[in-house]
Amino acid sequence: MRDFAPPTGNQMREIEDAIRAGERNRDMMVLVRNYCANARIEKFGGTGMIERETGLPIGHHGMRCDFAPEGGMASWDLRDAAIDFYDRNCAGCAHRKPLRLPNLLKIIADRDRKQATREAQAEADSRAAAKALAERDSTRAALMPKLGAVARTLLEDIGVFDADRSSENCERVTQSARLAPEHFSPDLVQYVFALGTNHPWFAETALIILDAVGAENKMVVELAVDILKRGYPASVAVQGLFPRLETLSAAAVAGILAAAIDLADPGELDFFYGSEDSRPRDSRLLEGLWQCFRAEVVVTVEQMLLSGRRSDLQRAGRALHVLHAVDRTATTSILRTLASVYVRAPSLVSDLEDDEDRLPDLADALNDAFDVAPQEVDNLLQSLQQGAPASHRARIVKVYALAVQVGYDDPPVSASSLRHTLALKRLVWAPTVERDDKVIEEVASAFRSGSKGLENVVRAQLDAFTGALFLLDDRLAQLEAAINEPAENVFVAMERNTRRMVVRGLMEQLVDWASEAATGDSPSVAKIIGLFDTIPEGRDNLRGILLGATKELSRDLDGLKQLLPHLYAALVGSSVLGRSCAATAIGELPYHSITNIPDLLFEAFGALLRDQYVMVHKTAVAAFQRSIVPERYRINAANAILSLIHYYRTQSKEDAFLAECVSLLAGMADLFGNQSGLVRRYLIDVAMDIDPIFLRSCILSLSHSLGHEAEFAKLAARMIPQMADRYNQSDTASKLLRKVTKEGLASYAGAFHDAAVAVLDIELHTALGIVEAFLLAGMVGEAESLITALVDSTGDNVRFRRRRRMLQWPRLAMQFEAAVSARDLDRMAATSRAWMEAAVADAQDQEDGRERSARSSLPF
Repeated sequence: MRDFAPPTGNQMREIEDAIRAGERNRDMMVLVRNYCANARIEKFGGTGMIERETGLPIGHHGMRCDFAPEGGMASWDLRDAAIDFYDRNCAGCAHRKPLRLPNLLKIIADRDRKQATREAQAEADSRAAAKALAERDSTRAALMPKLGAVARTLLEDIGVFDADRSSENCERVTQSARLAPEHFSPDLVQYVFALGTNHPWFAETALIILDAVGAENKMVVELAVDILKRGYPASVAVQGLFPRLETLSAAAVAGILAAAIDLADPGELDFFYGSEDSRPRDSRLLEGLWQCFRAEVVVTVEQMLLSGRRSDLQRAGRALHVLHAVDRTATTSILRTLASVYVRAPSLVSDLEDDEDRLPDLADALNDAFDVAPQEVDNLLQSLQQGAPASHRARIVKVYALAVQVGYDDPPVSASSLRHTLALKRLVWAPTVERDDKVIEEVASAFRSGSKGLENVVRAQLDAFTGALFLLDDRLAQLEAAINEPAENVFVAMERNTRRMVVRGLMEQLVDWASEAATGDSPSVAKIIGLFDTIPEGRDNLRGILLGATKELSRDLDGLKQLLPHLYAALVGSSVLGRSCAATAIGELPYHSITNIPDLLFEAFGALLRDQYVMVHKTAVAAFQRSIVPERYRINAANAILSLIHYYRTQSKEDAFLAECVSLLAGMADLFGNQSGLVRRYLIDVAMDIDPIFLRSCILSLSHSLGHEAEFAKLAARMIPQMADRYNQSDTASKLLRKVTKEGLASYAGAFHDAAVAVLDIELHTALGIVEAFLLAGMVGEAESLITALVDSTGDNVRFRRRRRMLQWPRLAMQFEAAVSARDLDRMAATSRAWMEAAVADAQDQEDGRERSARSSLPF
């Protein structure tokens, strides 16, 4: 087994791409700084590991300047953001301070040169198109004397459509063919055929016309094949070709099969066709080719499978999946190639996204084959597994994982289903003999999907599940012993721990599947419970993991009755791991079983909250949050949690657990009766010492239980800067502010003042929300002081001009209210004028913003 897993090929490519992006951004930063002394670069988002290691500016960056309005885009490639910023703000700027060459103008000049080249090419293309149109008009003019009056009109309509290829003009031409086919003379028909053959833009229209006027089958088929050979999945080609399949040559099948497949199942063309429900599907041509040219279709699909291109493999998979619906032997006709290519894809496919790429369309086709010939597919997969590298073995596991999946609305699978029985058996035993991390992770992933619908199959294989548990426990013991061995570096230690957690998680999943299947079946329940008596002494891992069956087996009275003695023995046993697992099991007991559980069990569980071992009481606290412990035992639990808070408050690096305990006890404060207020205030003091990062997820729930305490205001003021979020438009900070009482706001006005200043650059909305809170609480002086501080903290330049105006509104509102209260008409008039002037200036700023946006050459 590997001690360290090196990056995969795809991961190496991603790392190399990130480094190249950082190097481009680094060079671009030099050009920006050389262009103007006022320009600077700002980073958007956090710093990744590659950026820390290389020092390169990897990630989203944007260009900023004090003489440009606030805002602007940030991009992974700084070049895009810099060009956009230049177009909006820098062209013609009077404040520029150039430093040295080369600078940003080099990029702008290059952009302008390319744009000029594109415009010149577009103009040349336009001239060439006009010349070609003139030549086609000349051809039509030469044909005119050979046609009758009506036919000439029809030819003129084609000329109009040639000049303006609108849907209306196209409809006029095709409708004329449908309504007056007799007027299409042989010469006109021959012209339509030639024009459609030589000019793709007219091909589909020509095909509709030829079909409508009853042209020779050879013409229609040739034009339809020509359309499909270009790769256009055009339904009109099917309409022309399908009724005439008997005239199609076998040699043409290979050229049109790809288009026929895309018509039957567009697959990854969702981008063009919309959602799965709205995209067009027409399998008639594919099915017709299968009926008439089966051998050619098989050969072509096999060539797709062997092409080494991902798109061809996926297309072949879609073809087989569609054909499976009309002929269940379609997938088995090339089963060996299908299975071999899927399993060996990492070695055969050059553009595979990564080794873990499931190739979903191809996987569906292989799953269809598994459904038709399960034993044959299983034998083939086992032969491919012999001596195969890990990446291939992992893909074999993917096949088995897909084979056991059951649709959400599908009925339960019968225990006699050979496909599901074979696949499940392989998945259960694979991790007992497999040693590669990637393969085992694939097995674990298969079991994480849940056993819904497979209960009958699992119940029939309970012996396999229990046997695998014992073998995996041996493996887990070896891995845990290796944890204590010296590691070469931190990565090796992390790999060992991850490997151990995967195996343990897999054992837990096996127990979940087995217990879910056994529920309601007394012999099966007895078989699982009986394992407790067969576990040798000292195998605490297996005994603890087996307690995970509590969640399912305790749903009925018989299972609960058989399980309770073992659960109680674990609660009061000497094993630390056993007590921890038993606490978790108590937290998973269903509520309806509360009346059937003896008090002794809850008393034993409550004692775990005071257990001297950290592992036990931490697990007990986590379990208590979701447990069904009766009300009469909760006050003792609350006191135990309060004791834990007393202790852990003095411990370092325990803020996460301390926050969990504070959140839990805050919801139980009422149990302390007359002392509840004292407890709440104590919890607030404790929370003030916890790192805010651990309170972010629970602060709103704390506000519900602690918010009516005036002291909660100091905690809210401390947390508001942590909750403000400009980029995700979160209003958590505002919600938290609304939970603060007026008394608390007044007592800790200074803290909220500092919080507003702290969030000014992060979220102006939150800062103004604090001003509003002061005003609603009648704290006008504090509001005025805060507005002054916010204005003073805002730069007096173009960039922050709009922000300063936003801060001006509440100040003007306060001045107007003061003037109204004093009945000072002059002040009222002056404030009104100032308000109107600010409104006009703000409107001008918005118009300026729209004008700046229109300057960008980017398409957004």
